[in-house]
Amino acid sequence: MNYAILIITLIPLIAYVNFMTHTKHLLMSLLCLELMTLSMVLLIVASLMTNSMSIPMISIVILTLGACEASLGLTIMVKMSRSYGNDLLKSNSNQLC
Repeated sequence: MNYAILIITLIPLIAYVNFMTHTKHLLMSLLCLELMTLSMVLLIVASLMTNSMSIPMISIVILTLGACEASLGLTIMVKMSRSYGNDLLKSNSNQLC
């Protein structure tokens, strides 16, 4: 059980490091943000399982916000891919100037 808690607490850190290092493509950034959101839900559920409590409404709210974030991110990525031909963030920021 201790290894599971250790892994659950390391997932947001790994996602954050990946988010900071892989900022070239929008898709990779969105996947890292989604991993952070899902790891927060996992952390809430794991902490409530240790206390023998039922799953509260906050985990459902976080899952709903994560789904909204994923759909908005996918919409932005499709719009960028159709407009610029790729999802590279650096090439799109240079074209705005």
